[in-house]
Amino acid sequence: MNLSEILLTKARNNELGHFYIVETSAPEHVAHEALLTFVHQFIRDYYQKVEGHKQSLTNLMDHPDVYVLGNTTEIEEDKPFKVEEAEAFARFFEFKPVQGKRKFAVITEAHRVNTIVSNKWLKLLEEPHGTSTIFLLNPRRGQLLPTIHSRAIHIRLPVKLPASDFSEWNNLLADLKKMTLSEFLENYSRSEPELGFWVNELIRWESEQLDRPEAKTALNKWLKELQEMETFHQPTATKWALFYSYVREQVLNR
Repeated sequence: MNLSEILLTKARNNELGHFYIVETSAPEHVAHEALLTFVHQFIRDYYQKVEGHKQSLTNLMDHPDVYVLGNTTEIEEDKPFKVEEAEAFARFFEFKPVQGKRKFAVITEAHRVNTIVSNKWLKLLEEPHGTSTIFLLNPRRGQLLPTIHSRAIHIRLPVKLPASDFSEWNNLLADLKKMTLSEFLENYSRSEPELGFWVNELIRWESEQLDRPEAKTALNKWLKELQEMETFHQPTATKWALFYSYVREQVLNR
């Protein structure tokens, strides 16, 4: 069950919190969009799956029960929110929902909340008006005011890393299965890429293997042997032969 589904389950059970701070470990240049996308999709799913609305909600601001404070584009502001903006935000919660049973508010840039603004919201964050949920997005992962930080439920989105491309490595393994040492040296040691590239590919590949923890110990020992060869200026062919033997024994024999 992913994070969004957990929140939807809480909503169905009337257990959804009033105030969430949402962060991600993603790099800053993609964090803003990632946080907005998560909250947008959750609010859309809430209205469609929990309350049974048919509205597509292609834009958060299209729904009369959703309030967005802050920039929704990739260009972020650095200036604090104005007092007038903070007061308008608070007034949104003084009225009952128009279409649904719950109101949502999204503050897209936590770094723009200063002491003056937070003081305007203290009562709101402690004593919610009716059924409402506030999401405060913190794309820069900056330190928040204690008065804000202590009143929230904290959510950290997992980072989705791109799938690793091991196509070249897999081609090498296919060759190693059928080549003798002399054939391997003839085809690989005299052409690009150099041995250093394949050592890095081996390390990268091994880092994603979880089936044999002891293999990482073996790799560390082998890397020390290779480093000693470098230190004592062993012939290049000898280092390639060491690589050939290690991959056949520790990778192909798994």
